[in-house]
Amino acid sequence: MEHIPLVSVIVPIYKVEKYIKRCLDSIKAQTFQDYEVIMLDDGTPDNSAAIAEKYTADPRFKLYRQKNSGVGAVRNKAICLARGEYLAFVDSDDSIFPNHLEGLCKAALENNADIVCCGYCCCDEKGKHFRTGKILKRKGVYRAEELYGNIIRDISIRRYLWNKLFRKKLFTENDLYFPQMLFEDASIIPKLFYCAKTIAVTNDKTYVYTHRASGITGFNDKRCINDYLAANKSVEDYYLNTPEAEFYIGHMIYQRLKTASVTYCWLVIQIFKLRDKECFKENFAKINKYLTAPTWKEHSFAKERGSRVRKIL
Repeated sequence: MEHIPLVSVIVPIYKVEKYIKRCLDSIKAQTFQDYEVIMLDDGTPDNSAAIAEKYTADPRFKLYRQKNSGVGAVRNKAICLARGEYLAFVDSDDSIFPNHLEGLCKAALENNADIVCCGYCCCDEKGKHFRTGKILKRKGVYRAEELYGNIIRDISIRRYLWNKLFRKKLFTENDLYFPQMLFEDASIIPKLFYCAKTIAVTNDKTYVYTHRASGITGFNDKRCINDYLAANKSVEDYYLNTPEAEFYIGHMIYQRLKTASVTYCWLVIQIFKLRDKECFKENFAKINKYLTAPTWKEHSFAKERGSRVRKIL
């Protein structure tokens, strides 16, 4: 029988010719060996896929191709292709320390965890480390509901996809897949946390995130503000429809204010970068609309009032 790996490592590939070798070399150097690598070429126009193809000499590395559809579509397809019980996501311009998968898997197996979170380092485009990041929650094991507030507010644990290990069933059994937008991870991760039961946290800094001057979420992208607002609204909408919505309204209001503050700052930057009057007016209106949308109590009262009106009629 064909061996089923414990972990599927998902690596999207698009315009990363400068970084892809460093990324795949770091995966191949893992001390933990029970994994497969799903490399998915999203119609990259450069030499990235050709470099990745050389790694298929190792049967654990598999390269798939598709027309350019965006990183969300790539990850969704990769989830369908993955055979592992757990999923790890490594961006193709990043890298991981040799003990990255070992640490995540050990925490997952010892605690029967649905999600494992680790710390990380940051480097520049030349690979020079300049900052470390850690999970501010103490190392240990948590019931998922203990962390809902943190993940809604996007503090402490944070909504990063790449420094976490996920049980695949969280996606497939709850019909959770990445939306086709920027900040797709910010939209889906709080929902995955809600569906989880146990979450393990380790402060080991084993993921290396690359800060790129031309990153996908650059402020010169007109979609940036719209998609960030949409991602956070989708989180609010999701939690508003849970039985415990009343308990998390404070966290949702905090996140709404934080999101509005961040996007107002981005808007100021875009004024100088884009000099696009119509784009400014459109985004300014979207931020105000998001900020002044009904709160949970108003939302709940409106539903209750509507129910009473229907009964009278």
